[in-house]
Amino acid sequence: MQLGNRSRLKVWPGLAALIGITCLLCDFALGQSQARTDADVPDLGAKARQAEIDIFRNRDSTAIDRFFSDLFVQHDPNIADGLSGLRTFVTEVKNSGKTNVTVYRTVVDGETVMLHSKYEGWPGFSGPVIAFDLFRFKDGKIVEHWGGQTPEAAPNPSGHTQVDGPTVVVDREQTEANRTLVRNFKQVVTVELRFDRADEFIDTDHYVQHASKVSDGGAQMKARVSGVVKPGAAQVLIPRRYIAKGNFVLALVESRTEPPTANYDLFRVANGKIVEHWDVLSVIPPQNQWKNTNGPF
Repeated sequence: MQLGNRSRLKVWPGLAALIGITCLLCDFALGQSQARTDADVPDLGAKARQAEIDIFRNRDSTAIDRFFSDLFVQHDPNIADGLSGLRTFVTEVKNSGKTNVTVYRTVVDGETVMLHSKYEGWPGFSGPVIAFDLFRFKDGKIVEHWGGQTPEAAPNPSGHTQVDGPTVVVDREQTEANRTLVRNFKQVVTVELRFDRADEFIDTDHYVQHASKVSDGGAQMKARVSGVVKPGAAQVLIPRRYIAKGNFVLALVESRTEPPTANYDLFRVANGKIVEHWDVLSVIPPQNQWKNTNGPF
């Protein structure tokens, strides 16, 4: 019996070492897999930015074949569908004189990339425009695009422009919690019109506003929403999509106003509350003037 006990005592250290090595190998493999995932995701952001720059700043029609899939679907109602629609758009850009684009923010959510940019020379506008673009990738190429534009405006009453402020994505581990926060804010405050619950979602004392003609603070936000929708009336603001990464969450909202708009609302979240907001309210032309039939949402 004593010999058996000594034998078992010799086995246990070896078994423990084997288990430890196995765990280390598993952790290493998981870390390598996560590293590959993290490396791949930002690459989509770089691709989207380069596509935007090559098409708009460089006016390079060959970029269409490099970055876009043959099955490309266009949702911006002002641009025709497919690759042929993009080629027509590049021709319009070339004819609009000097063009440029500056990308301020990039948010990569899985295979969807959001870019927040300023364009100069956008066809149909007399001056610079602020825009949000959403690109969906598949197999490394862009297969779908949503976009909204609005004229650049002067700084708002609090002195903020439509593009200044923080740009770096942080708190990546909070992505889903922040997406849920913004989703609930949109449902409770802008759909159900429960303004009394706004403080659950917004840091009203430190809320920074970049929308033109609107100043900082929660009270101004509530007044803006209440000016668009009225209790008891048909639903006006209908959230359609959410794109999130870390501290940034974009909500794409259908606004059934007159004229109707596609509202791109970008929020920055810190410590579990919404603390900053940028937007583009892009006018949707009458349906008989749409250049594609895919719809803006």
